[in-house]
Amino acid sequence: MSPSAGSEIVHVSDTALMVAACRALETARPDGFIRDPFAERLAGSRGMAIAQGLERVEIMCFGVGIRSHFIDDLVASAIIEHDILTVLSLGCGLDTRPWRMKLPAGLRWIEVDYPAMLEYKSERMASVAPVCQRETLAADLTDAACRRTIWKAAGTSPTLMITEGLLSYLPGATVDALATESTIGSAVRYWIADLTSAAFARIAGENSVRSVENVRAPDSIDGVEILSRARAAGWNTLKQYSYLTDIRPIAGHRMPAPPPADQPLPISMDDPTGVRLFEHA
Repeated sequence: MSPSAGSEIVHVSDTALMVAACRALETARPDGFIRDPFAERLAGSRGMAIAQGLERVEIMCFGVGIRSHFIDDLVASAIIEHDILTVLSLGCGLDTRPWRMKLPAGLRWIEVDYPAMLEYKSERMASVAPVCQRETLAADLTDAACRRTIWKAAGTSPTLMITEGLLSYLPGATVDALATESTIGSAVRYWIADLTSAAFARIAGENSVRSVENVRAPDSIDGVEILSRARAAGWNTLKQYSYLTDIRPIAGHRMPAPPPADQPLPISMDDPTGVRLFEHA
């Protein structure tokens, strides 16, 4: 990845460094939601500088940790319950699940991202063997020819697609393509995705991270619209974790204070923000 100075996010790849740094900070906490022994080496000094430069770094770490925790659970259960033989991790960034999770040794785990991201990650992780059969595929998800290559690479074995921290950065047309093409050109029948509504982003202060907003596609869409388009493409929710109702059992004393009893929650309780395991009809 092309290094850039300071703590500003100037390219979407910088968000991967920031997320890795948040996982590293969570790992260092005795009450952290995630244990990722490789996060710090992947974040590097640049990623740590980005994270520590955030105005609300603790909120960001809270969110990244919760998301990682829930997706870990969905990945582990889906592999067992649905006989998954291939995982297709799109926009994988600096995710370390092929090294840190308990996965079947014969599982194919295909990581898809920009060439520089994959090269950087492979270099940093060269001394550690993955626990499963990790493969890499350099591709631009906005390019139709690249997507056809991805679906072909997935093959015909039961496949789980993961799009963690990705969809809200992509053009809406690319989200549509992932939802529709994946089930036509491959054996993808399960999909794990995280969704964030515009309303939730406002109350969580995510929009205050302006540099993150600047690397989203101009025609990106929020979680409400993503869910609507996924359903229209034939995806049904099998299991979900809501960031509104399902975090309290694991968050404990780290839960944000609720609003006063005489003030309504500034968001609907049916807000889709959270993570979901979809199955294609």
